[in-house]
Amino acid sequence: MVIELLRRIFGGKQDVAEFEKLRSGRVVAHGTIKGGNELVRSPLKGLTCVAFYYRAAYKAQARGKTVDRVVKEAEVYAPAFALAMEGGTLPVVPPKSAAFDAAEHRQLMGRFPGFHATEQLIRPGARVKLHGTVVRDGDGFVLRLRQIDLPQEEGEEGGPYKRPEKRRKRRK
Repeated sequence: MVIELLRRIFGGKQDVAEFEKLRSGRVVAHGTIKGGNELVRSPLKGLTCVAFYYRAAYKAQARGKTVDRVVKEAEVYAPAFALAMEGGTLPVVPPKSAAFDAAEHRQLMGRFPGFHATEQLIRPGARVKLHGTVVRDGDGFVLRLRQIDLPQEEGEEGGPYKRPEKRRKRRK
């Protein structure tokens, strides 16, 4: 029992696709996203979704080169949603996120010349891998979300749904 507890705390993440195999600790849970009562609306496309990542930048001149200057990055989650797995549904507690809407997007668009924005959506019904920590909540389990991954489909590019890693450029 002590060894199992130490593995949960210090061990790697367990890969889980079935609800019955859930245990407390760090996991990568596979399933389908189910929206809760309240969803968020993406600022660019205006679609309702469970979560979105927004990045806005503008083109600027720096040392004779055109570079992208990031103006705003926003990760927004619905207040509550769930992951449908084989054999049950796992409630998900997302990280806290600040509100961001289409009005703020339009305001940014008017302020910067050469402005462009991108967004990545997680819609209800999407197959995902959720990274996080499973904890007991009363009789059942709850997943405290850290990261969402979109599995790679045929002909599509999958990968992590998270902020791109910021890399420092070397000076010459």
